[in-house]
Amino acid sequence: MQERVPLLIFLMVCLMTVAYSTIGIYTPAMPAIAAHFGATPGEVQLTFSTYLIAFSFGQLVYGPLSDRYGRRPAIIVGLVIYVAGSAMSALSTSIEMLIVARAIQAFGGCAGPVLARAIMRDLFDRDEGARMMAFVAMVMGVAPAFAPVFGGYLYVAFGWESIFWVLTGVGALVLVLFVVLLKETHAGSNRTVGGSVLTMVMVYPRLMRSRLFVGHTMTAGFAMATIFVYIASAPFVLIELLGIPPDLYGWYTLIPTFFNLGGAFFATRFTVRLGGEKMMLIGSILVLTGALLLLLLALIGYLTVFALVGPMAVVAFGLAIVFPSAAQSAVSVAPRQAGAASSLNGFVTMLIASVAVVAVGLLPPGTQMPMASVVAAMGILTMVALVLTRLFGGTNGPTVAVD
Repeated sequence: MQERVPLLIFLMVCLMTVAYSTIGIYTPAMPAIAAHFGATPGEVQLTFSTYLIAFSFGQLVYGPLSDRYGRRPAIIVGLVIYVAGSAMSALSTSIEMLIVARAIQAFGGCAGPVLARAIMRDLFDRDEGARMMAFVAMVMGVAPAFAPVFGGYLYVAFGWESIFWVLTGVGALVLVLFVVLLKETHAGSNRTVGGSVLTMVMVYPRLMRSRLFVGHTMTAGFAMATIFVYIASAPFVLIELLGIPPDLYGWYTLIPTFFNLGGAFFATRFTVRLGGEKMMLIGSILVLTGALLLLLLALIGYLTVFALVGPMAVVAFGLAIVFPSAAQSAVSVAPRQAGAASSLNGFVTMLIASVAVVAVGLLPPGTQMPMASVVAAMGILTMVALVLTRLFGGTNGPTVAVD
């Protein structure tokens, strides 16, 4: 696989796209889902936050299992679960059933990001792995960018259920691709041998004692949370407060995503040249700048489409720069147990995002202030986490004795 980089990137793009497109593709239909089931906006947002929570905890499973049995079997199991959850979502007859189905869907889909990072760590060193992940982010960003656009048109033409049927079909197709094309990247000689699953996950406490791992994971997590808060909140702000039609909503969300692609392209060109530490600093500064601009415009009561998407474009550009380096730096702390490190990194990242989304739902609705205030808080915490890691992360390099 290391010698077939285009194929590797293609497979990783498919894997990441399944997981991340699923998060936002149905957002244009969220108000309609609320009306269909007679649910409140907060209950419908639970289908989003529940996905993130299940996505978080599910990642704790796949990494250790892939360290023991290999990346390929873990990916196949995850995709099978994802397809089942997607079909259940389409067949939901109540908001409660949809919430449970989304959790199952997330538990399967979360295998993608965990194992993509682990596979890159199997094949490349830290900075080269971050550069390869930036390539993946740049290419795969197109699909999640157009997901809300596609979802809006599907909803208008065929109803909200059609969105989940399409996800079922896409998941099944990706499953077939991985069965046929993916070769194992985790050599048998490097695998965890013997012991129970509980024994395999005991690496987690040792990872959490690494200040480098915790610091880089928190930096990645707070930065990623900004975009999830935006994805969860934007439909209600743009569609309900500003009156944007659902089938046009997705086009406005493309603006930050194209800036995210630009940031990913920047990362592919400069990560190896500048190094992960400088890339994290540049990205964090941009995330903080965009987040504070969003809050400032909200505080003065300026509510337009571009008062939202403009600052978020800056955030998205910075996120694409900081996230690959921060995530790969965290995973590189334990090279022989990259699956477990990737699991814990992904768990913390998505847990932060889910808590941030829940926080938005607890704030008084009716303005863009809940979204703006939480995005700003996440931007500030991104910079704080990075600075504290620089000051107290230690000088023992990227690898610590957790193996």
